[in-house]
Amino acid sequence: MSDWKNAFLRNRVIPPHSQTARQAPGSSQGLQLVFKQIDGLHVKQSESPASLQYQLRVTLFDSGHQHFFGRTWKSSSHSVSGMQGQSGRVLFNEVVYFHTSLCLSSVVAVVELVSLSTRADGSQDAVGSGFGLLQLFTGRADTSISQGEGRLSLFNGTPRALLHPTLKDPLQLNAVLSVMEGSQLLYSIQPHPALTPIMHLLPPNILVSGHDSIPGVVSSTDTGTADALRKPRLLKSFSCVLEGLRVALFPSVEVFESNLLQLLNRDCQNT
Repeated sequence: MSDWKNAFLRNRVIPPHSQTARQAPGSSQGLQLVFKQIDGLHVKQSESPASLQYQLRVTLFDSGHQHFFGRTWKSSSHSVSGMQGQSGRVLFNEVVYFHTSLCLSSVVAVVELVSLSTRADGSQDAVGSGFGLLQLFTGRADTSISQGEGRLSLFNGTPRALLHPTLKDPLQLNAVLSVMEGSQLLYSIQPHPALTPIMHLLPPNILVSGHDSIPGVVSSTDTGTADALRKPRLLKSFSCVLEGLRVALFPSVEVFESNLLQLLNRDCQNT
């Protein structure tokens, strides 16, 4: 795969629903999500805890229009602690940042737990183990962002179930999907106004961690903390001048019309 294709795939972004974008109540707000650990994860008798690896994947979801948007964030892989046939624990301690103007109660974060294994050819196999819906916003004008710690219950199945017509109301999940008994994700959420100075460098609705490289932002040298973007700093800026810049887009309108006329004439001669 070419470098250009890799860059395109890494930066592919799905825009929010047009109606939701028009409902944006105000300016963009920065948020910090901390995913600490999952407790009560059942380890099967046939599975070896030492070989089990888990990953979190987080995607923004508009429950009002059943529309995923933004870009899925993926954590690093983490091992599970526990014994076969017993409940285990996965320590993540992953910190995620993003900013958005869509501070609506219908906008939630879909958190998926994925188990990772290595195939015989060395490639990685990812299988969804469950998912949950994290409420990001309260819908109130005074405190629009949900704040504090919480425990998120997970459902069996795949987040694709949220696109089913019978699940237009997230409150119906308990009636349709089964809960992963005993498994909960410990998390915290809070506003992060420190993102404001770098919002022009970070597109809205894009989830990033402190380890991600953001052009224009000083990379963190503190490897001992998961909160690398706690106080982001801008790189020193400088001015430059471009002279004689020329952009050639192919085909031009003239070339397109000329080719179209040739094709039409050829069709007329053939008939």
